[in-house]
Amino acid sequence: MHSEAQNTRQAPGDVVLGDVYGAQRHLRARLLDSPNIRNKPARDLAAHMLLHLDDVTTCWSIATRWLRDTLDCQRVDTGFGRPDDEEYFPGFAEAKNGDYDVPSFGGFAVDNRDPIMRAMWAGNKPVVFADIKQDRRVTPRLRKRMSGARTKSKFGAALRTNGGGFGLICADWTEHLVPNEADLFDRFEQTVTDVLSPIIAVAKDITEAQDPQAAVKHDAVSVFHYGRRGSGALDALTSAEIEVARLVAQGLSYKEIANIRGRSLSTIDHQLRSIRSKMGVSSTSNLIVSLSNLDGFDI
Repeated sequence: MHSEAQNTRQAPGDVVLGDVYGAQRHLRARLLDSPNIRNKPARDLAAHMLLHLDDVTTCWSIATRWLRDTLDCQRVDTGFGRPDDEEYFPGFAEAKNGDYDVPSFGGFAVDNRDPIMRAMWAGNKPVVFADIKQDRRVTPRLRKRMSGARTKSKFGAALRTNGGGFGLICADWTEHLVPNEADLFDRFEQTVTDVLSPIIAVAKDITEAQDPQAAVKHDAVSVFHYGRRGSGALDALTSAEIEVARLVAQGLSYKEIANIRGRSLSTIDHQLRSIRSKMGVSSTSNLIVSLSNLDGFDI
């Protein structure tokens, strides 16, 4: 933990950002020492997140995995942003069910002016897409994006404090429609409102107070915002994955890449799955297009 008094500005709830331990105590009293968390199992989630309050990335990783398991969905993703942004970049944190080949929803921007996006930012309750194929509220462009990520059903909600919305979180079912469980929606809504919004708001501000550059990394720009303009898209790939990506971009087959790299076909297949997931694309052809759009990517 970083307990140095590095900054004295105020976070949501009058938390002094330079005092991480003080922020933890404040939130623990607010959330755990009172009946403010309606979804009782989420109390353990809050306690776990508070241990990592000075690391917003870890907080989000804990939260997305917990929600994925609790809701029994295939993917949970989140991103920071604001209602008045023109674009929203999902995928700052993402948890996927390892039992399925679930594509990433991150990687490219979503039009934040889309009616459904506006509804998520403005609504007091999460927006529910019970069946993406049948939902007439979904515009063709967003439907295409969701279909590419294999989304069948979806919950989407804004994270907000008294200062307004600062991020979105979505839970996706890709293998089946959302189960017809009476309390499923309530568990999602209550966890987002009672736990995630207050904790992530403070964690985000503490992280940015400790690292001035974090304001760029953790705001509207997603860590999955790969390749739209610059070669920083490759930062998430390992050196081995970069070499495999370069060979893929040259049009070589799996067998040719395996021979060049001295690896088995299964290893190359595993690496390409990882590359596609990190780049936010669902096919090798789309990966090649993404790589070709990277400025400075040397094929």
